[in-house]
Amino acid sequence: MRRAHQARTFGSALLLPAIVAGLLSGCVSGPSREEAACGWMRKAGDGASPGQQGHTVILVDASSSVRGTTPASGGVDQTAAVKRQIPRWLEGVGTVSVATFGGTAHDVRWTASDWAAKPADGGNGTNRQRHAASVPGCVAGVVAEAQSTVPVRGGSDVLGALREAGTVLAGSKGIRRLVVLTDGLSTTGCADLRDAGFEGNLETDAIVQGCSADKEVTSRTLASVETVFVGLGETATAEPQASPAQAVWLDGLWRRLCAAAHPTPGEPADCAVTQVAADRPVSAKTSPRRPGDPAVEFPERTWKQAGARALFDPDSPVLRSAALPQLARIAVQVRGLDGVRVRVLGYVDPRGGSANNRTLSQARADAVKNELERLGVSGVTAVGKGVPVGCPGAAEDLGTEQKLQCDRRVDIVVVR
Repeated sequence: MRRAHQARTFGSALLLPAIVAGLLSGCVSGPSREEAACGWMRKAGDGASPGQQGHTVILVDASSSVRGTTPASGGVDQTAAVKRQIPRWLEGVGTVSVATFGGTAHDVRWTASDWAAKPADGGNGTNRQRHAASVPGCVAGVVAEAQSTVPVRGGSDVLGALREAGTVLAGSKGIRRLVVLTDGLSTTGCADLRDAGFEGNLETDAIVQGCSADKEVTSRTLASVETVFVGLGETATAEPQASPAQAVWLDGLWRRLCAAAHPTPGEPADCAVTQVAADRPVSAKTSPRRPGDPAVEFPERTWKQAGARALFDPDSPVLRSAALPQLARIAVQVRGLDGVRVRVLGYVDPRGGSANNRTLSQARADAVKNELERLGVSGVTAVGKGVPVGCPGAAEDLGTEQKLQCDRRVDIVVVR
């Protein structure tokens, strides 16, 4: 009798771990909490006609200039911004898709394709409410997954991704909406910005005209598509950083390229640009090592104070009264830049003696340095350069007086 009891006890001891193991095994193999919350979006979209009630496509730039090359690069994480904005971006649409893109027009990969953006009518009302409430978090999760996708090739082809998205949206009915999460720094095709000056409308005009001539953007690319760019100029921490003025130029470039991709610019909605700061760097978990990008180096900014903008009278190291507002405007712009050095280069025309040239050019540089520092600019150095060699950026047929005005100038150079 005692042996039988011991046998039963021993058998129970063996059975209990087996039951526990079976329960644990069932938990591991079952759907995750996220799958349970978001699976209805994927299933509802299976076999359905895409975008019958409108379609939103979200493109995620997965290039290393946005995400960084390593987890320590401080990549841009737009997940929280997406979660805040998704109710607006999905307004009036029944379908949502998310894709990543990299350095070629064919490097567009769909993380979510034709998912349901809202619960179907009918059925359990409690389930519909729960499903509707889960949409922002589910889409933000898909965007986070897209951020972790590693492109096949380094670089960024924003226009190629736009064309791919335009093709997908062309087959949709109802509202067509495109959201592009990118720093806007294309490194391939007609919009290659690796040697861009990031300054002036002439350069913008040339890029838009070149892309139109090469058919990389056409007036039908985004027909009837409401287009939103998010985070232009927002790069990973370890990447080159745009100044506010350069970010404004980049904003203007993509508005122009976006408008060129619509049959009637401004219809049905203008090309909007939204600046979204990253809430936090991409975590190591979602930031695998990526192929290096061809770097877009933001050029140094130089203010040439000559001619009508001359800061000094001939043969004088004293700042003219008209110079003070000019320097104040420059100081306000420079104060907003992080991690920069400011060099003031003083020049004179060749009519004085060599000793006077060195003294006068240094005195002029010092006067500008002192005024900039008085206006709150730090990290300023002043160098008297004497007589300059040529007049950079000017036409070759300058008259005598124009040449002298260019010679007796001060250059203020901001170096990142």
